Amino acid sequence: MTELRKYLLASDYPQIIPKVKSSLKENIRNLKKHEIKEWCAKRWRNIFINEAIKFPEAIEAANHKKLFGGKDNRNPRQKVASRFLRDEGPNEWNLEMPEVNFTGLKNTTLLFCPGFLSGLFPVMAFQDAFPYLEKHYNVRILQSDSHPMRGCEANTNDLLNAIERGIGLDANENLILEKDAIPPKDIFVIAYSKGMPDLLVLLSKRPDLKKRIRCIFNWAGAPGGTYLADTLYDSIKDINFNIKDEFDSLIKLISPIIHVPHKIRRLSEYNVKAAILDLTTYFRGEFLRENLKKIDALNIPVFNITGSTTITEVPYFQIQGVNELNKYDANNDMQVTQKHSKLHIPMATDLAMLHAHHWDVAYNSFVGKLSFGSPNLEHHFPKTAGAVAMVKLAYELGMID
Repeated sequence: MTELRKYLLASDYPQIIPKVKSSLKENIRNLKKHEIKEWCAKRWRNIFINEAIKFPEAIEAANHKKLFGGKDNRNPRQKVASRFLRDEGPNEWNLEMPEVNFTGLKNTTLLFCPGFLSGLFPVMAFQDAFPYLEKHYNVRILQSDSHPMRGCEANTNDLLNAIERGIGLDANENLILEKDAIPPKDIFVIAYSKGMPDLLVLLSKRPDLKKRIRCIFNWAGAPGGTYLADTLYDSIKDINFNIKDEFDSLIKLISPIIHVPHKIRRLSEYNVKAAILDLTTYFRGEFLRENLKKIDALNIPVFNITGSTTITEVPYFQIQGVNELNKYDANNDMQVTQKHSKLHIPMATDLAMLHAHHWDVAYNSFVGKLSFGSPNLEHHFPKTAGAVAMVKLAYELGMID
């Protein structure tokens, strides 16, 4: 039995924390060890639970008054763990671990890689979380100005603009002009949805970036694509689109919740077929077969955090998609299955399966904007707590400073 295993069995958390940090500092590939993966997952969930109870709206959303006779008197930590986490999470609500001794970041910038259709929804991903991180934790936020609807390889230009030049969006979604841009030093990444395959394509083209990328959080990503893209691509592959004339009708084909801006940015760069083809399982599968070992060899820690929902918890216009994905995996998040949402390499660690659908884990409520009379667009999942937990875990592991 290893020393770390003994500490885990004894719940000796003050011993585990420095032991894991020291082990990873000695050799980052020690992340392959089962005990370290187990600890990282347990620790992230604990931090998330403790952060989530700081938000009254999260506790209120986690109440089950009907189940408990009109009043839910459970511990707030138990409520949020049971409501927002799957698998081990609900059983860990009463674990008492030390607070993370976080003192802010001086050398590392948080880079966010947004997903498909970013900027076309009524709200932006993590739009409350990023200003919160900047204000309360002194974390510099840089968001890639990734195009909402073009292929992964084309979007690597947007990622490089952020990484190498500091051009993109700030924490409040304001465009950073070149004259105001400050290139970041080292970065750590949160990649959401299509943002994850965008990032992986960049790493396959620019493996030298490994020197600057401290770690990657694969947040409800789609590195393996989605079966829904397979179906959608088959339905549009033979259609010739005139983007300027048919943009509105095309957008509605993809999702009725999309908000078409009065002035559409970068219209000439839209490549709908390429964007959807790049999200098909067969296209992403071929990319991974060719590049997975090379990506693992970069020695960049990757943390998988996935979503899981049910047919009663999604907007009505997403029910058909969930039914389709349920044929493969009942724990899909409305857009992606567990298999396709994770990066399966030794340097990747599964942290949690969240109880939320694909939009809920990233976006604020759509209600009052473009709800189309559909329920399940309130998006109660505490995204800020999730973002803080990612930052604190990476900091405690010694991956960012």
